[in-house]
Amino acid sequence: MTRPTKLTHHLWRLPSRAMRYNAGLLASGGQVWLIDPGPHPDETAAAADLAAGLGALAGIVLTHSHWDHILGPERLPGAPTLAHDLSGPTRPRHGEDPPARVPRGEGRPGSRGAEPFRPPPCDAVARDGETARLGELELQLIHIPGHAADQLAIFEPSAGALWAADTLSDVEIPFVSHSLAAYEATLAKLAALPIRVLVPGHGEPTDDPGAIRGRLEADRHYLAELRARIGRVVAAGGPLEEALAACAAMAFREPAENAGPHRLNVESAYIELGGPADPDRVGWAQKGLIDE
Repeated sequence: MTRPTKLTHHLWRLPSRAMRYNAGLLASGGQVWLIDPGPHPDETAAAADLAAGLGALAGIVLTHSHWDHILGPERLPGAPTLAHDLSGPTRPRHGEDPPARVPRGEGRPGSRGAEPFRPPPCDAVARDGETARLGELELQLIHIPGHAADQLAIFEPSAGALWAADTLSDVEIPFVSHSLAAYEATLAKLAALPIRVLVPGHGEPTDDPGAIRGRLEADRHYLAELRARIGRVVAAGGPLEEALAACAAMAFREPAENAGPHRLNVESAYIELGGPADPDRVGWAQKGLIDE
């Protein structure tokens, strides 16, 4: 983990050496929350050490059940976990947990001969609009689906600080791996918040009002253009290849890195808008994109 950054009186960003990933820490009144504390064991240990210097570890918040965001609790036994009540692998303790769903490639749980990874069970669930107390802080827990059905944001009203999970990045486009309609509604919801400090799950935080507004506007424009271009193809009865061609000239941030996710967005949105394509073969839910 590179050097932690204190962003507000209560909030720290803990950047990872991988994937431009951010873990987080909230501390108040001798109590501490860790947010998405993976993905590497030494980084989780450093986050736990920082937390121990600030108070008692009151909980681990998992913003959503994608593999890179559910790592960490297995290295901190006894720490209670909190996730959204739609969460998949991170669900309340009962019965056996399902195997992790993780992408192919280096850095994933279970790679390089490691012990099989078991997703963490969840000790408490959060519901949209719920207020949680941490020491002297009242924190708003906000359901923000679109990237993931169970994605959760954390808003600290006193500082206007939003932990945005996998939205509003400066390096990623919207990864619409759950629902285009839900993602559009999420961005409308976030646009209504008085955000003064923004921390994405991947990328750089910002407290610049123009940058915050710019990220919101850019992502809303991208989704609106995606819907419009694909919608015209679907309305005309065009095939998926035509939708891909219609969206090929779209502008978005870091096009070389985001070309693959953009294609997956087009494929998934084409299906969502009524286009005839096999979700097992194309889009974010296709077989083989992630490991069961």
